[in-house]
Amino acid sequence: MAEQALRDFLSEAEIEALYRPAGEALGLPGRAYGEDFYRLEQRELFPRLWCVAGFSSDIPELGDMMPVELAGWPLVLVRGEDGEVRAFHNICRHRAMRVVPAPCRGHSALVCPWHSWTYDLRGKLVATPKLGGERSGTAAGFDKSGLDLRPVAVGCWLDFVFVNIDGKAPPFEEHIEPLADLLASHDLSQLERGDSWALEYPGNWKVSVEGAVEDYHLPWGHPQIIQGARQNNPRLDYASRCFMSNSSRREYARESDAGAVMALEAGLPSIPFAGEASERRTHFIGVFPNGALQVMANHLMQGIFAPDGAENTKLSFHQYYMAGVATDPAYLAARAKLVEEWILVFEQDIPFVQNVHQNYKVRDRAGIDCRFSPYWEANVLAFQQSVVEALQGG
Repeated sequence: MAEQALRDFLSEAEIEALYRPAGEALGLPGRAYGEDFYRLEQRELFPRLWCVAGFSSDIPELGDMMPVELAGWPLVLVRGEDGEVRAFHNICRHRAMRVVPAPCRGHSALVCPWHSWTYDLRGKLVATPKLGGERSGTAAGFDKSGLDLRPVAVGCWLDFVFVNIDGKAPPFEEHIEPLADLLASHDLSQLERGDSWALEYPGNWKVSVEGAVEDYHLPWGHPQIIQGARQNNPRLDYASRCFMSNSSRREYARESDAGAVMALEAGLPSIPFAGEASERRTHFIGVFPNGALQVMANHLMQGIFAPDGAENTKLSFHQYYMAGVATDPAYLAARAKLVEEWILVFEQDIPFVQNVHQNYKVRDRAGIDCRFSPYWEANVLAFQQSVVEALQGG
């Protein structure tokens, strides 16, 4: 059977409707959230883009290795002897065993657990034990050249490790520049990784991301976040196929309300900010396609929305604080409260993701289109447009 292309899922009229102004646009049809469309994304979207695959702090020392999976693509991240982060397809060139099945530390080589084919930290095949017999690692007529691990392009920014599987994306520095510019007023150089947590969403990865890049649902989905706020002063920023950010600068009716809103803005040292304090904003950013970045006054969160098939998404988050905060017992209670509050926020979204995902399966048959709030949801529209653009290969 021939492989399906974007035109098999979206008509020209549907693509045109997606590019109308936000208040008039019609969103992606429900079939764009199913198994067949996910297979198209695995083949034509994730390999083409700079995608978040892991965290450099997971491999802090030379010889550390972390197996990761990007929408079904098995990869391994490696800290080389030169300190550089590299990525390879986690597929042995012998008979396709995963070379690194679990995280490991301080190794001098990657050794396949099945037949011990051995690769150095740059992916070069250096040994094939017993290949030609009991005492011979060579065999007549067997050419080892060209059998190194297959490399994958890597880019690092903050603690994110980005990969580009097909190697054809624009240079990483060019790709990440719009997002770096958005946060240029924040000095993030002094941050250290602290707490980590994870959960799962019972829905397609796109449903999961779309809920994270809009604040429209906060009054009903997360009322604790905006408790006492009389004005949110929201702003939307986005760069196609790079990021979608919704930010706020909340004003409160009473000074006491500002200190009572969750634990997210209290109890920890602030991140240096070069602008006017009154202009500081809280950013919730979708790092297209699958990354997440929250920038608060006193901490930063980096996360991955990892597709786990077409109908489930695995979320992993790390929290970052000013130097020393992650290990100082004086901040233990404040950090614990912060983790508790963030987990609550993401757990509150679980029924939304689950119900929306289930309705995507039937709404096409019911003839029900997806619409957007022009005030709150232009970023969701930009996300969907970026998905289409990536699949078009433009």
